Amino acid sequence: MKRQLALLAVLSAAVCGTSAVVTPAQAAVSAVTSARAIDAMVIANGVRLRSTPGGSWVVGYLYYGDYGQILSVSSGTWCQFRLGGRSASGLPAGTVGWASCSYFATEDGVRFSQTAVDALGA
Repeated sequence: MKRQLALLAVLSAAVCGTSAVVTPAQAAVSAVTSARAIDAMVIANGVRLRSTPGGSWVVGYLYYGDYGQILSVSSGTWCQFRLGGRSASGLPAGTVGWASCSYFATEDGVRFSQTAVDALGA
């Protein structure tokens, strides 16, 4: 998957006509901000799901094991998350909000924040 993200970034740069080198970390964020969502699971308890990135309005709370998809990333630290099923706190499936990316793990068990920030080729 890491190689696919890097390849996606290189192809995107080529199609757009840019000659800029894209790092694997940028490729990970780029893949999320595209039309494709990434399956993820909440890996903490009492995670505040907010209406905007860093906003004060709390939509509800997420708990360990709640699952869904990361739809987009803002500033590399906030993830827009859509709940896949009813949450442990009672939020209905399909609820969308923002939470810190550090509270999510991808399907391969890697924290999403590490996937989006760390060098994927290492």
